[in-house]
Amino acid sequence: REPAPPLPGGFAPGEQVYFTGTTDTLDTGERVVHGQTVEVSGPATQERYVGQRLVVRFPDAGLVNILPEELSREPAPPLLGGFAPGEQVYFLG
Repeated sequence: REPAPPLPGGFAPGEQVYFTGTTDTLDTGERVVHGQTVEVSGPATQERYVGQRLVVRFPDAGLVNILPEELSREPAPPLLGGFAPGEQVYFLG
């Protein structure tokens, strides 16, 4: 039996990484948040994503197909002004 091919981006199943993509609300209403810790589950299995994306588990959104470029082993840098992802702010100008 041959070993499984490496995952895109060199990630491994079960690896804890950080989502560096844009915070977004999915069609299901679930949110993926910039800077969140996620777990790599494996390669994407949907035909259009095979070989290009990974399936990762988000704490509040379940399994999502993500580009490896949107993942990092290092935490995302802080946002300018000390703001936090998802924080409510007011425009004053």
